[in-house]
Amino acid sequence: MATRKQIAANRRNAAQSTGPRTQEGKERSRMNALRHGLAAKQAGSDETWDQRSSATPADIFARIVQIENERLKLASSTEELLTAQLPQLVLEKLERLSAVDRYLQRALSMLTKAAE
Repeated sequence: MATRKQIAANRRNAAQSTGPRTQEGKERSRMNALRHGLAAKQAGSDETWDQRSSATPADIFARIVQIENERLKLASSTEELLTAQLPQLVLEKLERLSAVDRYLQRALSMLTKAAE
């Protein structure tokens, strides 16, 4: 349990952590998903994975497997956090899980289109 002094310090620090304030900073942070994580650009390419028009069904399926593995890890860690009763961390994991689900739906849609 945090002491009153620690809680006060956390609140002071949190008041300074308000995210990007300038339009340039907001635009830069908006692109984080394209630099990190499952939506990251492929090495040596200016396109994100789901923007490539030449993705073969095998490439798409490999990506679906990768996304599904990430989903399983997130679901497992979320379950552990629920057991440990850490609600803020559970919320963060659920938000990440939701994003992974969106990537999965996009990949499945691409696979369907590629099969046609």
